[in-house]
Amino acid sequence: MTRQQLRPELTTQQQTALGAQIRLIEAGPGAGKTKTVVARLRLQAAAGKRIALLSFTNAAVNVARSRCRDVPGLLEPPNFIGTFDAFFHRYVLTPFIMRAGGKAPTYLTSWDDLPHSQRIVRPKSGGAGVPLSRFERQEGGTWTVNELRLPRAERFAWGELSDWGRKDINDVGSARIKALHDAHIYDTNEARRRALTVLMVEDNNCLKRLVTRFQEVIVDEFQDCDDIEYKLLACLKDAGIHVVMVADPDQAIYEFRQSSTGLYEKFRRDLEPDEVASLTTCFRSTPAICSLVTSLRSVGSSAIVPDTDHSGGPEVIHVVVGSKLKAGHAALGIARQHGITGAETRVIAHRRADARALIRAGKQAPGGVSQMEDLLSALAELRSGADSRGRLAATRRVEALILSQFAWDAEVAAEPKGSYKSKGNLVARADQLAALKIEPEQLRVEVARLLQDSLTWADAKKCKASVRAIYEGFAAACHIDLQPDVGRRLLIPPKVWEFWQSRTEGMLVGSEVEGVRWGHVHGVKGEEFDAVVLHIPSRPGAASHVLDDWEHQESSEQRRVMYVGASRARKLLVLVVPPGLRTQIERILTNSNVPYALTVAN
Repeated sequence: MTRQQLRPELTTQQQTALGAQIRLIEAGPGAGKTKTVVARLRLQAAAGKRIALLSFTNAAVNVARSRCRDVPGLLEPPNFIGTFDAFFHRYVLTPFIMRAGGKAPTYLTSWDDLPHSQRIVRPKSGGAGVPLSRFERQEGGTWTVNELRLPRAERFAWGELSDWGRKDINDVGSARIKALHDAHIYDTNEARRRALTVLMVEDNNCLKRLVTRFQEVIVDEFQDCDDIEYKLLACLKDAGIHVVMVADPDQAIYEFRQSSTGLYEKFRRDLEPDEVASLTTCFRSTPAICSLVTSLRSVGSSAIVPDTDHSGGPEVIHVVVGSKLKAGHAALGIARQHGITGAETRVIAHRRADARALIRAGKQAPGGVSQMEDLLSALAELRSGADSRGRLAATRRVEALILSQFAWDAEVAAEPKGSYKSKGNLVARADQLAALKIEPEQLRVEVARLLQDSLTWADAKKCKASVRAIYEGFAAACHIDLQPDVGRRLLIPPKVWEFWQSRTEGMLVGSEVEGVRWGHVHGVKGEEFDAVVLHIPSRPGAASHVLDDWEHQESSEQRRVMYVGASRARKLLVLVVPPGLRTQIERILTNSNVPYALTVAN
């Protein structure tokens, strides 16, 4: 069966991407990337090849799996369609550890998945602590706090510590991470590093088994790979597996995890021209949006070309000059004028707080170490219209806080206190739920109960009493004691209560915000909406601004973040800019030949 017979509805560009020699599919936004990848999977399956598709998000995996359900055997072993990490866990690290006589490893997304008492490292002298996730591996197998990763409040608390106090936190944190690793508990970075170590052993049996099992491995979102991930894929390629990378280099927005466009550009330079397929036709966005998105590209070399059959929308980009609620009100009014409802509109920004400020009032959380601050901050997110990823993250934070209230050590008989081999301290979520004899849905009910009760909290005293009653009722049903200091854990500092009141009183700016979701750009990657309201931040002192990088053709993460945000829009894109940047944004759009309409929010 030929490629044309297998998928006759593919465009010429998409057909080219199915070629056996292709090693890179460079796909612009809305170019039918998933459709093309699924077509390639189907073609390889029809040819009897064993294949794997790796993606970095469960959402992308679910979409691919849903489109392959009608192909017999494609979703079953020996094929694999799943996340990048699940692949290397299943076929490399877990079998290696099990064959070495160890127990099955436990994988955590990050150390932030640990209970509060274990994920925070405190000095022996007491006081504010540092999350274990802020630690970074050093040469020699130790871990120390990476001060560049500390947010403002944590950086201030860190600066208040003595040299001895900082050394103490580094020593305690490093020892804790070593203990976790000794118990075969790994965060994402460590699991990848160890998988690479396994694959790089000379005459590697594990690698030989992978070569026997898979003829082709397709990797989605390759532009987000960091150095270790790049080396893992290089091991597969060098061993003889045909590895196909799928990427939009201008969507590389994860520099915080050491991904780099430099790796992508080096990989592309080493390929022959016939090994690269480019998808440049955008089936998602209007010509005006495509024009703006093209001008934001800094790594990709091709213009984003609008599909001639696009369903239509405004012929201009809208620019709203203003800030906060007034600007948000004006932006949503523009969407309403074009017949786009709140449910079809997404408000996004580089920082979640900036997106929220366009449609919701309220202060930022004070950034202390109170557990009740963690709880109220998460509940405020659930009540304020955050996007689906934000709501899920907030829900998981509440669930983790509920689980952390239990006296797990009381359940451990033979293990010394603090041992990471004990059931109580191992903190795997499944172990905790099993100990409580409940299903995940029952924990979710407690989150809903807290959220519902929060509507009645008239003051901090009532809030504390309500939360305690819910915790105690849940613990009684599970027959496990709460921590003996549960009362102290429920103390609400005045600043925390002020934050809660500011976020939950008078939240709406008008009926038009009903149904509107907000979030940061990282949370909407891979999604699309009829209307996008994209916030452009104020100029941060002497630091380079995203408009500077755009105007002067400088490649930067903040420019790529804007590219990702703008390219989510199907019909309407509204840029919200502060008054001080009005002249610059007009100059950029004019010089880039992007048609626009201006609104000043008064």
